[in-house]
Amino acid sequence: MKTLFKSWLLALAVAVTASSCVKDKAPMPTRVFNVAKFKALLKDGIMKVKPTLPRGFSFVINQNGQVADTCYYGYGYIKGDRVSPMRPDLEINIASVTKPLTAIAVLQLLQKQNVHLDSSIGKYLPVYFNATDAVKAITFRQLLTHKSGITSGSHEYVVMKEIVKEPLAKPSKGYAYANMNYALFRVIIPYLINRTAALQIEASLVPGNTAAFELFMAKQYIKYMQENVFTPIGLNEVLCKPGPVTAQAFNEGAKLSYVDFGDWTEDCAGGGIHLSTMEMARVMAYLVYTEKMLSNAQKKLMDDELLGWDPDDSWMTIAGPSYGKGGLLYWGERGLQTLVVKYPNKVELALSVNSWDGTRRELSVIANNAYNDSWE
Repeated sequence: MKTLFKSWLLALAVAVTASSCVKDKAPMPTRVFNVAKFKALLKDGIMKVKPTLPRGFSFVINQNGQVADTCYYGYGYIKGDRVSPMRPDLEINIASVTKPLTAIAVLQLLQKQNVHLDSSIGKYLPVYFNATDAVKAITFRQLLTHKSGITSGSHEYVVMKEIVKEPLAKPSKGYAYANMNYALFRVIIPYLINRTAALQIEASLVPGNTAAFELFMAKQYIKYMQENVFTPIGLNEVLCKPGPVTAQAFNEGAKLSYVDFGDWTEDCAGGGIHLSTMEMARVMAYLVYTEKMLSNAQKKLMDDELLGWDPDDSWMTIAGPSYGKGGLLYWGERGLQTLVVKYPNKVELALSVNSWDGTRRELSVIANNAYNDSWE
């Protein structure tokens, strides 16, 4: 049964003894996490969980803020007649792993602008959206935790503009995972950065050149992410579109086919950022061990409220709670999956698989089992 911090009960037996012989007893053994074992179990799990093999995958294990080990298998892309091996430094559309990165940006801006997590988003929506009062009343917390009442899986402007004019699909605002919750931050972030300037630019372009304004908002999101999330940790020119060596999405089985998911510049925020597995691991290390992106208080809030993290990827391990987010993109029987996890005991994982056969691998389950079985 999948629930947040899925039930593991840690039994703690405490014996208090007044005997003089206590000091002579051997100390309790301390279990140690074995990175090499984690690597082997994780690789084995990815390879054996389905009857078909992945075309390619790579993962990076961090420990104590440093790369502890890497693993890669298969190939990443085909260009003409050339097959490239899958590598940890080969970028990929990280899909919904984009969401915790967007959450980082939102938490930064809320603090900078002195806006509360429970403030409504209405003030930060474009005027021409003509959003309903119900949509305007949605809070930042509700968007970040998928409890807004919006249920659309789309990332597109055309769908977004229709949704905000309609009654909420789930007025009760219970949990309903929806890409549109995070896609909306593509238009909210420019107004959080500078609401007066955004309103002025909107008035100058809408309705005459609405497409230009929508491109402006998307580029503002990407610019903010670059300057405030990626540049501070040494990642330059992170985009929402493929570069010259981007991993493609393959099918599995005998007959090979692939798809390129293309340019996500105008669909970003809920997905679409392109990073390598190694770069995802770098983000995780800087998030956990530094305050370059978030303060310790903000990181605790992100974890406690699962802002950007996914309940279905955040498991209770034998060492304590983990916080994770997986991503999936597919087109028919061609697709890719990604995963980042922050484990206890100073271990992080970044993982990319660039194929599927029409059904997902439960990567966080595979990784969680491998993590738990790697303590000796």
